[in-house]
Amino acid sequence: MNRTKTILRRLGAMATAAFAVAGLPLAGASPASAADYYYELPYPAGEAYRVTQGPEGTYSHTGPYNEYAWDFALPENYEVSAVQAGTIVYSNWSPYWENGIEVIIRHSNGTCSHYAHLNRAIYNAGTWVPQGRVVAWSGNTGNSSGPHLHYQVINCDTRVGISSTLQGWTPPTGSWPQSVNYYA
Repeated sequence: MNRTKTILRRLGAMATAAFAVAGLPLAGASPASAADYYYELPYPAGEAYRVTQGPEGTYSHTGPYNEYAWDFALPENYEVSAVQAGTIVYSNWSPYWENGIEVIIRHSNGTCSHYAHLNRAIYNAGTWVPQGRVVAWSGNTGNSSGPHLHYQVINCDTRVGISSTLQGWTPPTGSWPQSVNYYA
């Protein structure tokens, strides 16, 4: 069953890429809930990192922009992987200094995944990447108290966080979720 889901997800991603290359717009419903969609963990398969702060954390995951975010204790300069296939819409120093270097990827379901406090973004805006592709190196830029990856699903237009799951569940603070996000 998991293999079938993976194959269907990848076929959908390839179709999305074909439409994007052809210059055809993708009609998408408003992302009412990202929880209805499957997102991999944002680091390579077989790896497990501690969630230092989960959704609705008391330190900085409050308010509409961060309430559904996760912080993962990735060491500095470690691989950050795309949680779903999509087109990179932002890849540089954030216009919001707190985020440091960030990457934002728009997915076929109308949501965006957001990766912040990076040391380096690999691809430019406009590049299509498959799920699992390493898109950045983790870091400690912006308003960060130490090396980590800040990850969340957001509304692409407003940057407001959207409730979502990772690999079908919501890893809580203190957990060590193991990734199945294979290289692409």
